[in-house]
Amino acid sequence: MMRRGVTILTWNEDSFTMDMDNAEQYASNRGEQQNVAMDLINKYVQWQEGDLVLDVGCGTGEVTKFMAKQTGVKAVVGFDLSENFIRFATEHNSTENTSFYVADASDPAAMRPEWKGFFTKATCFTMLHWIQDKRTCMQNICSCLQPGGQLVVNCLLDTAGVSDIDLPNWRHYLKDFEYNLYPWPSDNIKGMQSLLEECGFKVNQCQGHPGPPQDEPLDEEGWKGVLRPVLSQLKYIPEEKHDDYLAEYSRAVMKRVEEQKGQPEQVVAHAYKI
Repeated sequence: MMRRGVTILTWNEDSFTMDMDNAEQYASNRGEQQNVAMDLINKYVQWQEGDLVLDVGCGTGEVTKFMAKQTGVKAVVGFDLSENFIRFATEHNSTENTSFYVADASDPAAMRPEWKGFFTKATCFTMLHWIQDKRTCMQNICSCLQPGGQLVVNCLLDTAGVSDIDLPNWRHYLKDFEYNLYPWPSDNIKGMQSLLEECGFKVNQCQGHPGPPQDEPLDEEGWKGVLRPVLSQLKYIPEEKHDDYLAEYSRAVMKRVEEQKGQPEQVVAHAYKI
């Protein structure tokens, strides 16, 4: 699992594995996700005068706002499926050159007519693993870019996942719960490049990538803060037991992260629309 709160944008609202109602809590616990975005922006993006940027799965809009402030950027459009996140982004992260919309990245009809062929750059940070239909999502993004427009995208690899963590003491609460997470197969990174090419991109780089450097590893309390807005199974557990569940889950995550140290956490691609 990547050590961050995750941005949700998926094909089916019923398959969310995140608390989409508490945007404030999500925003306060997404520092690690922002670190990932900044790392990828610094590595792959060179801003040009007049850039028009599409931020796919913008969450509560902090990264959208950051990009809007970069020299040369004319406008940034962020969209996310969560109405609460978009409301929060509009209230807290708007600038003169940002706009936010509710839209589903894997629904072609949700791509507004004025977006088609409009943008010079698109970003898709830490959300693609929540989408089952990745092909349609990539086709939708491609349709919104100008020829030569750039895409930077990342997706969790399955070796980085902790969605299969099983806590026997809590099974009786979670018998009706299912994870809906769709990471990219770690043994098929080249398949991501092929998918992008089939969707209309020329791929500059596509490779396994570690998470951003951590100044200090998260401790149990830090993990609880990151996981609380991410784990929708909490609604199946009595509220008075949430802290106990999060503590045990956090310890299991810490163990898994240590076991997977040195493995790529994500596949990252930098591509151009043909």
